Amino acid sequence: MAEAPSAPSTAQPPPQNGAYILRKLVSNLPLSADGQSTDVRITCVEVWDNNLYVGTSAAEVLHFVLLPPQSGDPSEEPTAIIASRLEPTYNQPSDAGVQQILLLPQVNKACIRCNNYLSFYTLPELSPDSNAKPFSSSWIGGLDLNAEHGSDGAVVMVGQKSKTRMVKITEDGAPRALKTIEYGGCVVSVRRDVFSCAADSHSYALLDVEHQQKIGLFPISSLDPDAGDVGGAAQDITATLQPPSRSVSSAGAHPRGSKEEARGHSRSTSLNVFGTAGPGSRTESPRAPPQRYGFDVPESMSRTMSPAPPSSPGRSPSRGLPERTSSLPRSGATSPDKPLPPPPPTVEAPRVEEAPEAHPAFVPLKPLVASPTPNDFLLTVGTTPSDPGVGMFVNLDGDMSRGSISFASYPDALVVDGSGIDMSMSMGPDMNAEEGYVLAVVHSKKDGKLTYGVEIQRWDVDAAESEASKEWLDLRSFGISESKDQVTTPLGMRTVVNAVDLTLPEIGAKLMVKRLPSLSAASPEPNTAKVVQEKGDIEFTKRLSKLQSKIVLWADDQIWWVVRSPLVIRLDARLEEAQSTPSGDIGRIQPNRRLLETILGDIRGQEARNESEYLSLIYIRQKASVLLFMDLILRTQTNIIVFENEKRITEQALVDGEIDPRIILSILPILNEEVVQGPEGIQISGGITTLVEQFLEQNTLSTISADIKGPFGDNLLHVVKKYLYFWKRQKGMASVTNDPYVFQSVDAALLRLLLLQDQGNPKGPATTGSIRSELNEFVDNEVECLDRAVALLEQFKRLYLLSRFYQRNSKATEKAANVLGTWRRMLEGEADEGGEFMDGEHEVRKYLTRIRDQSLVEEYGSWLANRNARLGVQVFADDRSRVKFDPTHAVVVLREKAPGAVKEYLEYLVFELKHTQYVNELIAFYLDAVITELENVPSSRETLLQTYETYRILTSPKPTYRQFITDNALDAEWWRARLRLLQLLGSNQPATSSYDVTSILNRLQPFEQELVPEMIILNGRQGRHPEALRLLTHGLGDYDTAISYCLYGGSSIFRPSGSGYVPQSALPTQTEQSRLFNYLLQEFLRLDDLAQRMEQTGVLLERFGGWFDIADVLAILPDEWSVDVFSGFLIQALRRLVREKSESGIVKALSDAQNSQMSAELVEKSEGLGPTFERVS
Repeated sequence: MAEAPSAPSTAQPPPQNGAYILRKLVSNLPLSADGQSTDVRITCVEVWDNNLYVGTSAAEVLHFVLLPPQSGDPSEEPTAIIASRLEPTYNQPSDAGVQQILLLPQVNKACIRCNNYLSFYTLPELSPDSNAKPFSSSWIGGLDLNAEHGSDGAVVMVGQKSKTRMVKITEDGAPRALKTIEYGGCVVSVRRDVFSCAADSHSYALLDVEHQQKIGLFPISSLDPDAGDVGGAAQDITATLQPPSRSVSSAGAHPRGSKEEARGHSRSTSLNVFGTAGPGSRTESPRAPPQRYGFDVPESMSRTMSPAPPSSPGRSPSRGLPERTSSLPRSGATSPDKPLPPPPPTVEAPRVEEAPEAHPAFVPLKPLVASPTPNDFLLTVGTTPSDPGVGMFVNLDGDMSRGSISFASYPDALVVDGSGIDMSMSMGPDMNAEEGYVLAVVHSKKDGKLTYGVEIQRWDVDAAESEASKEWLDLRSFGISESKDQVTTPLGMRTVVNAVDLTLPEIGAKLMVKRLPSLSAASPEPNTAKVVQEKGDIEFTKRLSKLQSKIVLWADDQIWWVVRSPLVIRLDARLEEAQSTPSGDIGRIQPNRRLLETILGDIRGQEARNESEYLSLIYIRQKASVLLFMDLILRTQTNIIVFENEKRITEQALVDGEIDPRIILSILPILNEEVVQGPEGIQISGGITTLVEQFLEQNTLSTISADIKGPFGDNLLHVVKKYLYFWKRQKGMASVTNDPYVFQSVDAALLRLLLLQDQGNPKGPATTGSIRSELNEFVDNEVECLDRAVALLEQFKRLYLLSRFYQRNSKATEKAANVLGTWRRMLEGEADEGGEFMDGEHEVRKYLTRIRDQSLVEEYGSWLANRNARLGVQVFADDRSRVKFDPTHAVVVLREKAPGAVKEYLEYLVFELKHTQYVNELIAFYLDAVITELENVPSSRETLLQTYETYRILTSPKPTYRQFITDNALDAEWWRARLRLLQLLGSNQPATSSYDVTSILNRLQPFEQELVPEMIILNGRQGRHPEALRLLTHGLGDYDTAISYCLYGGSSIFRPSGSGYVPQSALPTQTEQSRLFNYLLQEFLRLDDLAQRMEQTGVLLERFGGWFDIADVLAILPDEWSVDVFSGFLIQALRRLVREKSESGIVKALSDAQNSQMSAELVEKSEGLGPTFERVS
């Protein structure tokens, strides 16, 4: 029984990022029967159906039965129990031992070649086959790689000294020879359908086993003196009476000529010598044409080679190796019709004695053949075992099909794996594309000691890319390694008959979803559904962990599987290398950003070809993004500001990986408090769970400075914020998790992050693009973490944001009360750090008009009226409000809860809502206020009189009197009442002008000297325009208002600025305006100040000359005045007269033209109708 390895079975192999990894099959095999011999080595291995067959150099075949591991873990090494120790038959002992074990499961037979003697046995117990006798053989193999194995037998090629036989082996009968091929000494053969690439001890040849033809290819070693001239035309190799040649080059019978002629006999690759054009071309062997030897072809289609050895052993792999050229005509070929040029003059050339070149000693090389595709064979050629070897690809026509590849030394063993990827063809997502690799056991000599390794390279890419992607198999698992990829013990490698299922627990450990225990609370009681889910996850992971291999590698007494490394193992090994810096502690997480970015770049755009690769790429992207973010945290911890491009790369990696944002938050100080998890905790891939736990154990997050103005904010918060926004936008998508705890964590962390970033910013409204505008937008949208959001906003004292949050996220029945309650807290003095509630009272008023709860409107409307009567009363009087109040009821409410707002309520009804029924009441209120002031306070009367005096002495241009008293208003209630009174009295709107003029005039009569504007308005209302204009010009000196009086007919003379457009219907006719302007002209001519008199008269005539008759004006103007005073008026008048005369002439001319046109039309119609005859009786 094979013993278990000394190391524990649970020990994990070292990380390997190569294309292939090793998994132990068996170790400590009892190669020697007595257990004493140490020079017994493994020569060949075969595995089939839990049976292991090991051939040794002691000419024994050890049969082991492979039992499942005792622990039940399929990933552990199986238990190998020896079933038998067979000594195959042979006639002459040698050191070769067991050379081949060929299993034929389809017929339950095994062919074992030991010391060049072939024996047959039955499977699986290796009992001798009574139907077959042993015989000498140099090789057995050549199974058709294209054939689908059936139960009707297996056809193999058996090499012998003088010929090769095609033998059919069946389960019950004796081996039967089907065909004999004249190709002796065959030591290797790989067959595709009827084409076989074979080799003897000197060279390679391509055989058509069906039609008995051969094409010589290359010598195995360019130093082989017995290789002869390899190549030429296809040769017939059917059985003949001639003795077989020891060289492939002489296998065909043809007359020999001179050496030059023999070298010129090359073959054509385009003559279809293997009959691929149809069956008819293979009915008979081609015969030599006249003047040709053997199966030669024309020179224009020949292919030559140069078997000459190189000049030194240290040449490059491509020098001195067989060279195959294209079918080109030789430069020396001449036309028989063209005369030869004259010979050159004879010149005696000095003879130089050349020293013979020193060539390396010839060492026979083992031919190696593999077939990577149904149309290609791979052959190895070289010079010496230690010199680099070359792999050459030949197609079924014997032509070079792709670029050659090189090996570090001539290979000891060669295996091809994978169907290859054709870059010239488009690969669909459902195509099982697989990279093509060549694995070669090579050796090197260092310090006098041979070391062995397995060189891996691609065969399905161009030569440059293949050379660049070369790698070595990690051999540290053997325990006898000289270095990572070299051992001192010879290695053997081959493919077994059938692929074997293997389990890699590392895949499950990395990809299986696990709970993050470091952040989880007490685990809840498991329920049945959860147990079923966990079982399903385990089964799913087991399925992902299964893969196949059919390549075995052995050394000493160990046999290992060579397994195509899964994508997740290969890339995760690279991540583990990038997890720490070369100079740092290996166990401590210190990510190497350059390596991580390289890994992400390598897989960018890579499409998954199956489910395992899909999950693997997700896992790698997520883990790499976490490592990049950990790098930011560690550099932040040392107060380093990270470059912007590095932050962008990290952010993009997080977005591409789409890792649960709670993982990122959990490794951040402050924001880790916002992680919310449900009963199942945070579920993430096992590899990332281990990484996060290790990072949290190694680092204390509380030691990181959380200053948002420093590296913490610059390096981390900006990246995290963009990633959280990315997740917030993903909500609701079909491909995104529906776990509510994820989005609760996202919203809570995002809100806290924005609040942190907005701390310390100036108070006031948000500006476009600012953090505060982001905050407003955030709370104005749906937020998952309701309670946590309220707590955070209260904690940061952001009451205005809290009110906006309530508006969007509260229940409908609680929304208005929450919003108004928060606003009242701010207006009553509670701190709001944002300072955005700038015009809070107006916001309250507008909000009250939009809600439907009458009790809330009454409560907060009265509260607002007590604070700001003018705004408060609008709540009760606004007709657009959803809750409407009857004015009577509103007055009752205000008198009860806000008495000081009653007057404001009446003003709002009259001025804003145009309720005319309250005008007289409001005017009476204003009159009472003003008259009471004037009666009781003499200084107020003096103040009014002083304003008139001050206004009159102002020089032009000067504002209107209404503007003057508004700009110089006193901060007194009676003054404001007077301005309101003037507005009511002077307005021409029906809503405010329907007051009793006579009663008001009677009340104002005692104060007509102090209340001049009021008297002017009332005189205008009564049609006493001359009196009104007299008061305006002589009492106030407000000449602009006097002009307005004439234009507007006495209405709206004290209109506030910006009061709007006066409709044409409200204006007097031009005749009425002209009459008023004549009154005003007479008042201007009566002004006491001559300068004022002349200036105002000139301005009036120049601006409004169209309203005056020139004769009337000239009649009343003083004769002593200069014409310059009213020159503008005269010019305009004369121009008007000229214009009127010209216009009348144009009208006359147009009338004449119209008359002529009508006459012409009358004539035309009369002529068209013709004359009319009327008989007169």
